[in-house]
Amino acid sequence: MTNVANNFIPGDAHPTDTVGSRIVKKSTNNFGVHTEHVISDGPTLVSSSKVAFTAASAQSGALNGTMVRLVPTQNCHVTFGANPTAVADGSCMYLLAGSATIVGITSGQKLAAIQDLAGGNLFISLMA
Repeated sequence: MTNVANNFIPGDAHPTDTVGSRIVKKSTNNFGVHTEHVISDGPTLVSSSKVAFTAASAQSGALNGTMVRLVPTQNCHVTFGANPTAVADGSCMYLLAGSATIVGITSGQKLAAIQDLAGGNLFISLMA
């Protein structure tokens, strides 16, 4: 655990808070010293992009990271790989419109998306 400097005001925060992408635990020792301990460094945003999908499979560029957050504007099907092609036959991951899905990937993979019933956009947030 890392000890982080803190301007602690009693009652201004919960014992465990999210500060940016960090989860911290606030505590006070027997001498009245207030500290914060980092419990977890959450994922951070590296970049964002958008893929427009239709009845034909659409492909992203290479995703250089290990985790992506996907949010489609319409229901769609997605798959990952070196040169992926998405199909709407149940063999690809199904995403619901407006839902956020976080997926672990191999760095350098591309994503392919295809519509379920209507075209839309897939917002991709690359995280590390």
